[in-house]
Amino acid sequence: MTDSPWTTLSPVEHDLMICAIEAWGVLPYAAGDEDEDGNPIDLPGVVLSLVDRGWVQLHRLEAWTSPDGQEGATYGPPILRSEIPTILEDPATWDDPEDPGWIGAVTLSTTEAWRELSRQGRAASDR
Repeated sequence: MTDSPWTTLSPVEHDLMICAIEAWGVLPYAAGDEDEDGNPIDLPGVVLSLVDRGWVQLHRLEAWTSPDGQEGATYGPPILRSEIPTILEDPATWDDPEDPGWIGAVTLSTTEAWRELSRQGRAASDR
């Protein structure tokens, strides 16, 4: 029987995974500066841990225009793992950006590996 991957997550990882699942999981809203025990959160370290497990990808939001001319944003290509530490060293890349459309901000998305683990966990709990 496969356990749900949710049971293995720390509270901060849980918040980040919710962030990655939501349509626009921008990092500033994933977790505060401290966890519920008052310990500082190493957001770059936690993100890298999830990336290294193959559960999330990091993207920048890019400007996008729909076929009918409406402007919006979309995920840019996944950021290479080797570039993530440098990008996340600067909180300005994942803290509230000045652009209200969040263009250029980094965000998370789940990977197929995470989605498959979640499906397996749900199927096991349904038995």
